[in-house]
Amino acid sequence: MKSSAKRRRYERFGETIRYLTIEELQQFLDAIEDDRHKLMMRVIYELGCRVGEFVRIQLRHLTFSRSTVYFPAENTKTTKRRVSHLPPGLMNDIKSMLRREGRMAQRSPRIHRADDFLFHPGRDARKRYTENRLRQIFARYIRQAGLDRQYARDRKGRALHELTIHSLRHSHIMHYVHIFKLPLPIVQKQVGHTTLSATSVYLRPSDEHVGSAYELARRHSIPMTKRPQALNTHAASSFDNDTKNRNPKTASRPA
Repeated sequence: MKSSAKRRRYERFGETIRYLTIEELQQFLDAIEDDRHKLMMRVIYELGCRVGEFVRIQLRHLTFSRSTVYFPAENTKTTKRRVSHLPPGLMNDIKSMLRREGRMAQRSPRIHRADDFLFHPGRDARKRYTENRLRQIFARYIRQAGLDRQYARDRKGRALHELTIHSLRHSHIMHYVHIFKLPLPIVQKQVGHTTLSATSVYLRPSDEHVGSAYELARRHSIPMTKRPQALNTHAASSFDNDTKNRNPKTASRPA
């Protein structure tokens, strides 16, 4: 029963999971003027994490030498701890931010207050962002990027938007499974799915993948130099005459 409910949740848009293509992701990031906001969105995408997990990341959860982020069990939706990986370049950007803010030593990866939240909305690093605030920030830049798409309205007449901040998680999984060809168990562990079947939902080809596959196939197909011609009347009459002139014994013999 639970699996069918999960399946219906992913089929809200037919068979398409709500995600950004690689080009749309770059378009979205290019629309973000605030460096801190851009860094936050990049981290969410590369971790493939849920927004509730992201806002609870503290400095003590980072291992700079390995470019990893630790998610303790109490901070995850599944109540299972995990370690997720960031690109080294992105981790360097995080270190640069912390040094500019005076939260990390200038010549070493030593942090000053381990309980500080990695990202915080005001001056007090002990207060974290709310999930709703992150959703608002995402929605603002999606609109600025011209990527906001409405697919329906709820019972109260409010617009339902196709892309939400959770789409960054969907985008991570779709990109790393379909484009970067990582094995499903690897992606499963990165994003914190409890079962492989939850990750395998993303194996379903999207509209973009179908279009790309057909474009590639047609690029290598043999071009038609002549238009297909219908059977001409002369050929048809010749066929009829040939059939009539055949030996009756031979004509009745099965092919």
